[in-house]
Amino acid sequence: MKPLLIFTSLAFALPAALPAQQAPEHAPDGGTHQQMQSVVIAPIPNAPFSSVVVTEWTHILPDGSKQTTWNHRIVARDSSGRVFQERRYFSPTGKTTPTPLSKLQYDDPNRHERILCDPPRAVIAQSGPQRSSETCSLFPYEPVIQPETPNPTLPALVTLPNKTTIQREDLGRQSIEGVDALGSREITTIPAGLIGNEKAQPIVKEFWYSPRLGINIVTKRFDPRVSSIQNITLTQINLGEPDPKLFTPAPDAHIERQDR
Repeated sequence: MKPLLIFTSLAFALPAALPAQQAPEHAPDGGTHQQMQSVVIAPIPNAPFSSVVVTEWTHILPDGSKQTTWNHRIVARDSSGRVFQERRYFSPTGKTTPTPLSKLQYDDPNRHERILCDPPRAVIAQSGPQRSSETCSLFPYEPVIQPETPNPTLPALVTLPNKTTIQREDLGRQSIEGVDALGSREITTIPAGLIGNEKAQPIVKEFWYSPRLGINIVTKRFDPRVSSIQNITLTQINLGEPDPKLFTPAPDAHIERQDR
């Protein structure tokens, strides 16, 4: 029994005998941040709809494994061309579970205004938990003018002056969520050395475009420059007139006009 008792006492005594170690100091680190724009919704009049956009974002890690996150968010456009979009963070469970809001965006092409709002947050008051009002910034907004008829013919292969090539392929047409869509695939190949790359880099994009709505209902992207695969799909498409309340901030929102 004596050896066991000696061993036990030593085991408890050793950590106290070791000197405390501290991590070396360093200055603050800026870090890296990535953003992704999933779908572009132009302020087209007389093409109302509402939808839930589901975005799948997969990062290919250095060891070849994958990290996938999702979000889903509400978007809408009314007959006057006003556009509303939720902006939400990504999460591993974001495909089925709503992730936190980052912004609420209201575009009004008739008033030439864009309003970006921070979502309401819970605050603790003396009377208990309460919901804060939205804090919003109003910016001048000049919408991109959409051509009455998009260019129906694009060359199958284009070579740019820097030797980058763009190859296009017709994928036919299909009905998605009850909406007629035209499919195409676009492969942009960056030649070796142009951006410091050792090998030619193909960027592959696939689109299913709705002429009626003027938006891509499905977008698939593979971009080796950021080791990223992105799949964006408009789901639960409703072609009726959305609720007018979607297109204005809450009545108690605090809105500050910005010069830029």
